Amino acid sequence: MLKVNNSLKLYRIKAGLTQLELAKMLGAKERMITFWETGRSEPHITQAMDTARILGVEAKEIFPDLFPNENNNSLNEA
Repeated sequence: MLKVNNSLKLYRIKAGLTQLELAKMLGAKERMITFWETGRSEPHITQAMDTARILGVEAKEIFPDLFPNENNNSLNEA
């Protein structure tokens, strides 16, 4: 299962959005956001990218497991 850590919740709160508001912006149900934040389910890649766009961050920051190559590249550069 996806390991989101707390970044999705933190970025959502920083953006001043509730789970319901974010869900509406994505055309989804609030429980979907709850499941993502708790790691009970994972978004489709397009949902992850849309979520990141709404929150103003890169998708790999919120959903690192969905973008493993991008994370590995940044680790190798360090």
